[in-house]
Amino acid sequence: MLVAPEGVQPIEDQAALAVEQRLVQVVQDFEEPLRGRVTMLLLLASEAIIKLADLDLVRYETDEEQGGHTLALWEELAPVMSTTVQHVNDVIDGVTAQFPASAEGAEGNGEVDVEAAFGPGWGNSGAEGGPEASLEEQIAGMVAAVSSGMRRDVTRLGDRLRNPTVMSDPWMLIQDLLEFRGRVRAAIGELIYQVCSFVAEVDRQDVVPGYAAEMANALLVRQATSNLAFLFRGHAKRIAAAAQERIPAVLQDALKDVHAFSRTRALHFLRTSDKRIFLESRASLHRLSKAAPTPALDIRQGVENLARFLDSMSVVSRRENLRLYDRAQLARAGRHIENAEVNRGSPEIARAELMEAVKAASALYGRDPQLDAYLRAQRHFPADWLLDGELALEIARLRGVLAGVAPP
Repeated sequence: MLVAPEGVQPIEDQAALAVEQRLVQVVQDFEEPLRGRVTMLLLLASEAIIKLADLDLVRYETDEEQGGHTLALWEELAPVMSTTVQHVNDVIDGVTAQFPASAEGAEGNGEVDVEAAFGPGWGNSGAEGGPEASLEEQIAGMVAAVSSGMRRDVTRLGDRLRNPTVMSDPWMLIQDLLEFRGRVRAAIGELIYQVCSFVAEVDRQDVVPGYAAEMANALLVRQATSNLAFLFRGHAKRIAAAAQERIPAVLQDALKDVHAFSRTRALHFLRTSDKRIFLESRASLHRLSKAAPTPALDIRQGVENLARFLDSMSVVSRRENLRLYDRAQLARAGRHIENAEVNRGSPEIARAELMEAVKAASALYGRDPQLDAYLRAQRHFPADWLLDGELALEIARLRGVLAGVAPP
């Protein structure tokens, strides 16, 4: 375990402190007597996000010779279930005590789901009384909507735990628990963001605890799975065309890339359902690699199935936090492309703007196949190496590639 030098905080603590300091600044912009209640609201919400942080409930081997994995013991899950529900109930009680909804407001927000609190502009539509309501009424409306959604999700989780099918399958149990915690974190985080937005221009990562880390994790998953999908599609083609005696060797090459991915943090951050498919597919391919005689048909089918699964991981870009992030990166890349075109007569400036556009576009790796191909080519011959006379063509090329990226 790395220990920060004396007097230097770990990166995670620095990020948490920066969020806390920004929240303290924002709270000062609320007028009394609302300021004290907003302070308590944000404090309770922030503590809840920290308490409901993501958990590692799946154990897996990283040795390429080990395809197996284990799930956490039931003794570990039981207290997690109990404390999760308790934390959610506590935050509901706490925030509604600070901002109780009127009877009309509570009734009007009764059908709002937890996911409804995760998206830009939700605050105005969810606020009781509409845009002409007082600031206190709008915040109370948000609190009522989020609390109502969390109560409903607690009930749904309880129903799932009473389902024999779920209780007999630890994977489903873990998936339900972690997805529940994730939805609650997202809803509470959006509540914090919307409340802060009433008095200040803020970014979510600046005021929502853990938001920046979850964003980084989502980007890591998208980039790592995109790399593995690209590599594995090639392996699948080679195995499909290989003679039977060559299949074991080609499969071993594929498993090396599977092992390399397994050693990354991306495996930990996969959603439970995706992690299950990957780990079970990995275990199956390891077993097939040791079978004699070589089960060629089963190997080809297993590799093709894993390749298709990895291709399907592109849906990670549909996550709301990535959609917001991608929208901002596309806009940033577009601005630099425009600046590069305006300054085509000044190669030094045009080159700098083009490289900034490429940098912004690189953050979108995994979102679009054509853009991914362009970015992979950049690793070998970056735009920074181009002759001055080639800059205009490259600027137009990147603009065309970015124009083909579907809007987030």
